[in-house]
Amino acid sequence: MRIYNDLRARITGGELRQGEKLATELELREQYAVSRDTVRKALARLEAEGFISRKPSAGTFVTVKKANYAPMPFHESFTEQMHVLGKTPSSDILSIEILSETERAIAAALELERGEKLYRICRLRRADGEPMAYEVVYLRQKFCPNIHTRIYDNTSLYELYETDYHLHMGIIEMNIEAKNGDARINKILGLKNPAALLTITSVMHLEDGTPLYYVISYHIGEKYVFKTVLPRKAGSRS
Repeated sequence: MRIYNDLRARITGGELRQGEKLATELELREQYAVSRDTVRKALARLEAEGFISRKPSAGTFVTVKKANYAPMPFHESFTEQMHVLGKTPSSDILSIEILSETERAIAAALELERGEKLYRICRLRRADGEPMAYEVVYLRQKFCPNIHTRIYDNTSLYELYETDYHLHMGIIEMNIEAKNGDARINKILGLKNPAALLTITSVMHLEDGTPLYYVISYHIGEKYVFKTVLPRKAGSRS
């Protein structure tokens, strides 16, 4: 209990930060002058309560509070999600381009008119300075002219759409897959080893059904969790 209480207090007090690697079992045994079994019991309790996670051959880490992709009655932006988690969102703007053509699948999803131009905005999304996701947005230029002059590291695109351009967004279609990132994406996200990414492809529509943007975002898998509660089926009885 002494080891458990001490480590728990250091985690909740911020001395041990989320994602930080803990001392090894041997180091903890020497630090607290206890047996291996005692250390393991303390760590097991911390793990069961979600304060730490243990990875074979990698070590024990303070658990990162995960962003939740639970279904909700409305869609939240990345900025809004991070605020809910108590984190400070920010972005690294990697590139902003104007495209005269794009892939057929994207053009079809956005119902592009002949010769219509798109913005392609690539950003690294962060929470409290730590990488969370790499995002590529394809935005119809005619709905947000000169948006490239209004985007900064702390800019929420949703806020620009709704406040600056007075757009009324409706439904968003989302497809979520688990994929391994390629070397380029892993490098952008600061991942040294291959890791599962939560790859989300989305199309946002305005209230009248007109497609506004298409986005592909690659989220670090271990920093997200999907939670939901579903009934067996309508009118079913247990």
